[in-house]
Parts: sequence; C-alpha cells; structure tokens
Amino acid sequence: MLLERWTSPSGKRRWLTSLDPWEARAYADAVSVAFPRLQVGPRSFAPSTGPGRPWCAARLAWRRTVATELASAELVIVSDVATCYPSIGETGIRMAVRRAGGAADPLLAHLARLGAVGVRGVPIGPAPSATVGEAVLSIADAGARAAGVVPIRWVDDVVFAGDRDAVLRAERAWRTTLEELGLRENEGKRRSFRPRTDGGIGIIGSPSLAGRIRRGIIRTS
Repeated sequence: MLLERWTSPSGKRRWLTSLDPWEARAYADAVSVAFPRLQVGPRSFAPSTGPGRPWCAARLAWRRTVATELASAELVIVSDVATCYPSIGETGIRMAVRRAGGAADPLLAHLARLGAVGVRGVPIGPAPSATVGEAVLSIADAGARAAGVVPIRWVDDVVFAGDRDAVLRAERAWRTTLEELGLRENEGKRRSFRPRTDGGIGIIGSPSLAGRIRRGIIRTS
C-alpha cells in the first residue's frame, strides 16, 4: 500500500491511498457485501473513480442542474462536509449498510486494518470508496429531501436552491443528519446568496479534480 500526498489547485492537501492488488480486491469485495443495493441521491454527481479520472461530462451535468435551479431560486446555500472521507466511521457506515441491506463487519474489519497503517476513515483514491461515500451521504440527501429540497451534490459539495424557507429547512436537516452519521458541515465554506440579486452560477465554483501528486511518503507491506 502506498500513501501519497495530493494537492488541489486551491491548495487543499489530501492523502491518497494506492492499494496493492490483493488489498484492492479484498476492499472491493467488502464494499460489495456492505452495499448490495446502493441508493444514489437523485441529484448526486461524481466521477466513477479516483483523481485523474474523466469527469468533464459529470461536471457539465452538475452545472446544468445548478443553473436550472438557480433560475427560479429565492435562496441558495452552498456548503460541504468537513474532511469527508477521513471522517466516515463505524456509525455512518452501519447506518448506510442497514439502508442497503448488507453486512458491515467485513468492511469495518478491512478499514480497521488500513487504519492500523495510517489510513484515516475511508481511503481516498480507491474506486470502492466512492460507493461508501455515496451510501453514507445519500442518507443526508434523504434528510434534506424530506425537509423540502433535494441537494445538488458533487461528492461532498452541496448546493441547496429554491424557496427560502424550504432551503433553510433542508440545509438544517442535512446538517443534523450529518451529525447523526458522525460527520459535520464545513462551516468555513458555507455561504448563501440570492441569485436574483447577487448573480448567477459564477458565484458557485466548479468542482475540480485537477491536482498534483507529490512524492509518495509512506509504503507498507
């Protein structure tokens, strides 16, 4: 297993995990057992694999959806999840696994082994991690939807747009559900605006997976 530091264009640093072939197979098998019926959020957009993957079509679909909603919205709130994948733990995984009708213990055991060699939470990089993240975050989507607005989500970046009161209720429900999952909102990135008076989609930054890999720091056997 190789851990590499990845730096985004904005300067955000993350540790990417590159699994050895046998680790990758075991991880994929554990995720499949955990989530046999993945419920994807109705307005969730993301590439299918790790950084460096094709993502232009998904980004275009995301931007079109955001633009459509902004055209008639009274209020927009933009936010994301603080250190999302590293913060996903047993509580969120068990909640998501129950929803998917799977078995959590094989996945939790595998994550515990990765944790013993320095991986926090769910490893960033392996394709199955996208399944784990989607399964967990779709629960927060459902909480917001029940409160009146379905978030438009790019991985863990979310946009709430619509009627003012519904947006406020939905964002609050999303934040509360995150806490139940053992996650938290990144309050430093939360912002709101009125698109009819403050501008359009240009206020919302496009999701980007471009970045650079720095030299590998840790290798385990």
